[in-house]
Amino acid sequence: MKFIVGFFSLEWMRVFDFIAPLVIRLFLAPMFWISGVKHLGLFSSSDFAFYNPLTWVNPEAFQQSVAALNNTVFPGMGTETLLILLGTIEVVAAILLILGLGVRWVALALMFVVVVLGLIAMGDAGFLNTMEQLVMSHGYTDMANNLTEVYLVYFILLLALFFMGAGRWFSLDWYVYRNFMQRIDSNSAHHDPFEIDATDEPGISKM
Repeated sequence: MKFIVGFFSLEWMRVFDFIAPLVIRLFLAPMFWISGVKHLGLFSSSDFAFYNPLTWVNPEAFQQSVAALNNTVFPGMGTETLLILLGTIEVVAAILLILGLGVRWVALALMFVVVVLGLIAMGDAGFLNTMEQLVMSHGYTDMANNLTEVYLVYFILLLALFFMGAGRWFSLDWYVYRNFMQRIDSNSAHHDPFEIDATDEPGISKM
């Protein structure tokens, strides 16, 4: 019986459950950093100097991003305002993903960004037509030509990261949690919300 339980749960591999959220974080962070920097027109000026913050923003690059985003999904919100909002979230979130700090909140914020960018990428095709095209192509995506499908993949990864959390050992979230739980009650055992254990049922303790 124990062999069957161990065979399906792979209990001995739980020590490596930090790998999945860590890899997702390290994969998504540079993606959103590059996207955010491009949206804000950062660090692309010909006279850029790290020690001079006045050279960090390239107005021409920012205006090119504004021109590329020819519509918005929020009535009353200008393109520049939307770009600043999305770009700021992306840049800050990329840094927090690397540090593993506030990852679940970061994932929520980035899911908002991905949904907005995905809707914009659909253009006049609309959500239903885009999904129909995806289904008609037997579920296979062409990452080079369809940004909407790329954003869909990002959303799925962010959704997984939201439920998994930042992961153990290589995230500030985990150390903050452990530190505060030790201060609250050092004598009681607490469930670790950063442990990925989908086979456990609520209310059943591990042996």
